[in-house]
Amino acid sequence: MITKIIHQIWNERKQNAWLFLELIVASLFLWLAIDPLFTLVCRGNLPKGYTPEKVYKVKYDAYNTEKEFLNQLADAFDNIPEIECSFIAQCELQPNPGGYSSTMLAIPDDRPDSLVDWKAARFYNIKTNDKSRLFETIRAIDVKTGKVLQQADYAGSDGAYLSRRQAMSLFGTTDVVGKKIMNVHREEFTILGVFEDLQLLNYDEYTPIVLFCNNVDNFTFGEEIYFRLKDSTDEDAFKKKFEEEIMPKYSHGVYHITGLESYMERIEKHDKQYNITNKYRLYAGLSGFALFCAFLGVLSAFWIRTNSRRRDIGIMRSMGATKGRVIGQFVAEAMILVTVAFIVSMPFIAHYIYVEGFAEPLAKVPSWIHNETPDQSYLHNRALPHFAIVTAVAYLLISAIAIAGALLPSIRITRSLPADALRE
Repeated sequence: MITKIIHQIWNERKQNAWLFLELIVASLFLWLAIDPLFTLVCRGNLPKGYTPEKVYKVKYDAYNTEKEFLNQLADAFDNIPEIECSFIAQCELQPNPGGYSSTMLAIPDDRPDSLVDWKAARFYNIKTNDKSRLFETIRAIDVKTGKVLQQADYAGSDGAYLSRRQAMSLFGTTDVVGKKIMNVHREEFTILGVFEDLQLLNYDEYTPIVLFCNNVDNFTFGEEIYFRLKDSTDEDAFKKKFEEEIMPKYSHGVYHITGLESYMERIEKHDKQYNITNKYRLYAGLSGFALFCAFLGVLSAFWIRTNSRRRDIGIMRSMGATKGRVIGQFVAEAMILVTVAFIVSMPFIAHYIYVEGFAEPLAKVPSWIHNETPDQSYLHNRALPHFAIVTAVAYLLISAIAIAGALLPSIRITRSLPADALRE
């Protein structure tokens, strides 16, 4: 039967030539439309590693930072029943562009710096005392226990916490509590815990992170305070209470609270400020439009092709061909045309990837937001799996459209009498 179908396609090569060219273009179109969507979906489904909901930042204004002012707020939070816990950090965590700096870390080694195996990291400084509980506030997950990481009571200025990726980069394992690391100044720090990787920005990839512990007196500028509301707390009611009762009480002199801002709002504001929100919408819109155009083009082409062969169907039915055989032949023809056209389009797609690379939705975002070197541990950053998955999705999609375009009209035509099909 396949041989007969191929002969039939060849005999109608003039009529099929334009359809074949359209399928090649549609294959290219679909592949390029699905590529950025695949990257966005992969990044969007990365586990955040923490819980940003119900976390708030206290906004305040002052001529300069006053440690005592923030400590008074931290003390006050102990007496507010709606607040679960809080933390103070030198500069805030992402999404503030000034919220982190990069550094180099290594395992303590007596060799010259040029021979030490230094590893890059983002670093943040956090206060460590009984009032400032970062991990409990954001609910970062302990790699060892799978539960919320509990800040060590003995954390001092020589302590540090590593993300999973940072621990693996340095030691090749996450079982590193109690071991030592050093910075570029050869200051040594004891590892107090390892937390799951954090996706601090929407669609960002994980990056190696180190959190250095600092005593209160070590801070001189940029402190920020965050707190977490209890799960049972009504957020709107608490905001009203905060504005009416808490803000006036702790606003005095040059230090005054100006309001609250949720961590989710911080992320949204960041995305809008750097045009990331519009960039994602543009990618999604263009890809959706491309898929819609390909759907209409391929579907209508096969629909018209099938309808134009009503007489052929009538002849086949009058010669005793069953409905299933007729429908199967048209579906098989559609699949053969799509498959051959898709194969022909592959060299063009491969050339495009060689010249332009895969879609990278964050390519034009400031470099401090994302890794400049793609991390090969992510599926969408590995060339062969990325290419194979996008190609498979594009092929299945265009095949489904072609089958629908051949199947639906052929079913309708075979339901009519052979004489009617011949007459039309």
